[in-house]
Amino acid sequence: MKQEIIIVGSGWAGSTLSTSLDESKYSITVLSPETTTPYTPLLASAACGLYDFNIVETPIRHTSKNIKFIKARVEDIDFKAKTVGCVPTFSDLAVQTFSLNYDVLALAPGCTNNTFGTPGVAENAHFIRNVKDAQVVAGLVQDCFEKASIPGLTESQQRALLHFVIVGAGPTGVEVSSELHDLFKGGYAKLYPHLKDKVSISVHDVADKVLCGFDCELQDYAMKSFSKRGVTVLTGSHIERIEKGALVTKEKGRIEAGLMIWATGNKSTPLVDSLPVKKTPRNPRILTDDFLRVYSEASELLDGVYALGDAADVEDARLPTTAEVACQKANYLAEMLNKGFNRKFEYQQAAIVAYLGQNDGVISGKNDYSGAQAWLAWRSKNFLWTRTWRQKVLIVVGWILDLVTGRAIAPR
Repeated sequence: MKQEIIIVGSGWAGSTLSTSLDESKYSITVLSPETTTPYTPLLASAACGLYDFNIVETPIRHTSKNIKFIKARVEDIDFKAKTVGCVPTFSDLAVQTFSLNYDVLALAPGCTNNTFGTPGVAENAHFIRNVKDAQVVAGLVQDCFEKASIPGLTESQQRALLHFVIVGAGPTGVEVSSELHDLFKGGYAKLYPHLKDKVSISVHDVADKVLCGFDCELQDYAMKSFSKRGVTVLTGSHIERIEKGALVTKEKGRIEAGLMIWATGNKSTPLVDSLPVKKTPRNPRILTDDFLRVYSEASELLDGVYALGDAADVEDARLPTTAEVACQKANYLAEMLNKGFNRKFEYQQAAIVAYLGQNDGVISGKNDYSGAQAWLAWRSKNFLWTRTWRQKVLIVVGWILDLVTGRAIAPR
């Protein structure tokens, strides 16, 4: 008889686990308010027109997989009764709550944006965590250029509209700024020739270096690369609040901007906050042992409960919240559930790649390197992240069309 396994979350961890389990042993149910899994490393590229949006996400439902999907939020879990309490994401249904029983529970609810209590972020800044976010950013970027093209505006008003601020100098923030730079220096410079000298990009971070976690030489290389391209990097920048059309920093005061993208910080979800389980002390994540099993608050292992992805961390490991870690955990857990637990989880450090714009990049790993070679590795990784052959083909087609006809939002 099949065991009932419930997977909470449809991100990298949840989707990888659901498609890797043995369907002859498990009846698989995925619970999530999102029907797709976004390919987060490709979102910045899609927002800037390199890829079509349907390439950078994949549905949870598969015609070739026997996976049951329910579009709902998990509100509470009874670990003793082995039940999950849920609320549908639709408000117009006669059924507003329901519960499911499980034999095995895999918690992978991910995380949410951390604004660090900065006033005005939620109202006036924008995030790029999923395809909907990327689509909004793409529209707002074009709106800034169209607004700046309206006759009668002063040059200072145009420059304010065309100042793009990215908060966060980690890989996500760096790649967003780099993709914007490529768009502005490429297709948009030809679409809006009257504005090309009035566009500016600035990256703010409270840290004193960009790309924390990379080697110091690569950090310096990235800083020089940005300087050469005219991207302003403000490290040690303390943002006090975000206003409509401006951010206020402790060091520079009020800075006008047409668009502000918040690309820093992760925070636990309300579900994780509410669960009576053992958690990490700082920025709470579900704490697991080396087999990804979850502890109760009394440090006892919960029967049949596992946690993975950004919402969880292995005891004493302090693993980063990246897609690479999430996928490695999911593949490990699927193998152990399919064949039996015969080894501990060990994270295999993978190279960290960051794109710097104009066919340049940096890679931190067993061998650190930069330049065009790193850019090629980054593009290759874009290809490998996608999970269907249809998307892989469309990725290559996107590269070819970008070279031959320009980006879709700025065609030749």
